[in-house]
Amino acid sequence: MGASQTAHRGRPRSIEADQAIADATLDLLAEQGWAGLTMNGVAQRAGVSTATLYRRHSCKEDLVCAAVTARSEDRTVVDTGSLEGDLRAKLTELVERMRGDGGRMIEGIIGEAVRNPRLAEILRSSAFAAGREDFKRIVDRAVDRGEIERPKDVNLVVSLAVGPLFHRFLITGEPVTPRVVDVLVPMLLAALGAPAP
Repeated sequence: MGASQTAHRGRPRSIEADQAIADATLDLLAEQGWAGLTMNGVAQRAGVSTATLYRRHSCKEDLVCAAVTARSEDRTVVDTGSLEGDLRAKLTELVERMRGDGGRMIEGIIGEAVRNPRLAEILRSSAFAAGREDFKRIVDRAVDRGEIERPKDVNLVVSLAVGPLFHRFLITGEPVTPRVVDVLVPMLLAALGAPAP
């Protein structure tokens, strides 16, 4: 085997290519939905070869989950110093993601996850898990500050916080706006036994 072949195989992955692939995946998912998303289409949009894409991701499910996880890792850490501020900031961030292209992307992923157990499991263990951990840290800090007692079921608290937004977004079709956050946050504080804002 020649030296050039060895060097090529050991070449580090391009961060720029990884970012281009993630961006292309999420853009196409928002534009065309799950059914319209193809590996070839992503490679073309990202400006990489299909061989490059398949070296990183063996299938569409892995590709989408990696892109969603990469996007979720770009989130800013929320720590305002109060439970009310943290909840308001985190829920507002979620509302913003549900608007426009981000909302279409979420619809496409969740709609497919209902039919695709493999995708659902990958999402639960990656991107969705990261979102849950963000909310758990908010609760932990509130407990440490003495704002609330430790809940018996923190996962249920997370569902209580984000469930109303997803219910409106996916089920009833009612607007998901900052006004919803204004109404929801005092309800969450009361449910957790926190002082009223």
